[in-house]
Amino acid sequence: MQRPDRETVFAWALFGAILVAGIARAATVAPIPSPPPAGDLDRHAVFNVLAEEERRMRRQAAKDFPADPWSQDDAFHNFEYKRARGLAGERGMPLEDVLRAADEGMHAHWPAPPGVWLNPSVPPCRPRPIH
Repeated sequence: MQRPDRETVFAWALFGAILVAGIARAATVAPIPSPPPAGDLDRHAVFNVLAEEERRMRRQAAKDFPADPWSQDDAFHNFEYKRARGLAGERGMPLEDVLRAADEGMHAHWPAPPGVWLNPSVPPCRPRPIH
């Protein structure tokens, strides 16, 4: 069996040192602090924002999937999730609280802003039409 040359030994030693340093750093780093739980006023406020923007998001989803209600609903919820992520960042709230506010608001029938209609139904999943 042939003995490894110096460059190979050095390369493996360097790789091992970097690996150990990375593991040590990962084991000792403090977790990212999470924002405090949202209060009732904040949750109602984000519910109102999402409710006011629902019609616009549903229209965009309908443009993307004109003949497929289930895919429209799926696309709408993707837009809603992205907006919820943005609201969580803007307001310093946990994303879970923003999503929970949207869910609780629908189930508890929180009052929506004037002129806003919320769609609580889900269309059935059918085979996608051929475009």
